[in-house]
Amino acid sequence: MKGWLAQQSGASGHGFGTEVYAEKKGWAAAGAPKIMARLLAASTADDETAGAIAKELGWSKKRVRNSLVTKRQPDDEGQRMGKFGEVLHAGILEEFQGMAVVTRRYKYNPTPNAAVHGVDLIALAAIEGGQGERIVYAETKLRTVRDGGALIKARAGLAKINGSRVLPPSLVAEMIRLRTGDPDMFRRLVSAARRQKESRYRIGAVFEESAWSDSHLDGLDRAHDPGEFDMTVDIVKIGSLRGLVLESYRTVA
Repeated sequence: MKGWLAQQSGASGHGFGTEVYAEKKGWAAAGAPKIMARLLAASTADDETAGAIAKELGWSKKRVRNSLVTKRQPDDEGQRMGKFGEVLHAGILEEFQGMAVVTRRYKYNPTPNAAVHGVDLIALAAIEGGQGERIVYAETKLRTVRDGGALIKARAGLAKINGSRVLPPSLVAEMIRLRTGDPDMFRRLVSAARRQKESRYRIGAVFEESAWSDSHLDGLDRAHDPGEFDMTVDIVKIGSLRGLVLESYRTVA
């Protein structure tokens, strides 16, 4: 991904932090469809899972992968766009920010075109000074046309988590899954959850380059109270974004 996207300096003067990611070169030349196809497949069912299920069923790994990965990609355009944005944002948090993404909401869709409820992403980020890890909650919005209200909606979703007096349902569900499936990650998540007040929040703004405007940040600034919670906006600007989405899903198949 770092061969395709470059991290740039963010905008200042807002009540939240910003990180900007832009293409070093066009996505076709950078091989971005293959990168995203790999991430889309892994976010649905990784090869290790497919292999284990294939062994239990007595099927070929290719057959199981087709059932778990290819056939579970959404064909509804809105769902495709939403999943693509979330998967891209997760990849950026991992590769550029060094976070461990624990939950990808779209991985648990009951059907390819029906998304489960809950925050888009839950990640773990190291605390400065080696003081353990904190939870990062992230909402992602992908747009190919100007829409300053998208970031405000994402912020409202994060505010609901911040204002809750109990652990968010998405976090509880992930703890239940990890307790037997990945005990080490379960312990890391529980340790971070003990410091729920130290959690951080991020918005992924994945935009067609021509559709992005810094005025979107001005609108978000008016809606956000920096004293309420710490927030960062990851701005990802991509030329011909719709074309990249279409080609990436075509490559998955």
